[in-house]
Amino acid sequence: MTPMTNESTKTNKFLRLLMGNQKRIYAFILGMVPNHEDADDLFQETILVMWSKFDSFTRGTSFTAWGMTVAKYQILSARKRYSRHSLRFSQAALDLLQEEADPFVRQIDSRVQALRGCVRKLSQRDYELIQMRYENEIAIKAIAERMGRSVQSVYKRIAHIHDALLRCIRRAIGREELA
Repeated sequence: MTPMTNESTKTNKFLRLLMGNQKRIYAFILGMVPNHEDADDLFQETILVMWSKFDSFTRGTSFTAWGMTVAKYQILSARKRYSRHSLRFSQAALDLLQEEADPFVRQIDSRVQALRGCVRKLSQRDYELIQMRYENEIAIKAIAERMGRSVQSVYKRIAHIHDALLRCIRRAIGREELA
């Protein structure tokens, strides 16, 4: 393989992992900083650091947990840089937030896997509805118009699908815990 191909493969692997985990990493950052603008900046910094250190990421481990660890250090660094200008959390508070987030992070991958399995079990019609709403980010009103249904009936159907997915995920997670 040429160096360009190796770099391209590395880039593709990183981007695939990032795209699948970016919302969780961003949510973690947002939970640790006081506003969206700071979270956006820290998320961008975190991505840059993650990319620069991607060779040190151990394949087969949790990319989300690794990203959150990188984010934690970016938050600590930013906290030191801007300590005079912003709301400050003590180190103990940051450690407590991290400690509270750790069990959630460990469970996230299994929950996402369970969700994927449950989504595959949906009927074609329900899958398409969920895809329109969440993957394509189409407004409920536009979905209702496409489907020739009322807005209220689309909301009800999505709520029904959410309930079914939640029950399915709980069953799947319950089976894992029993194993």
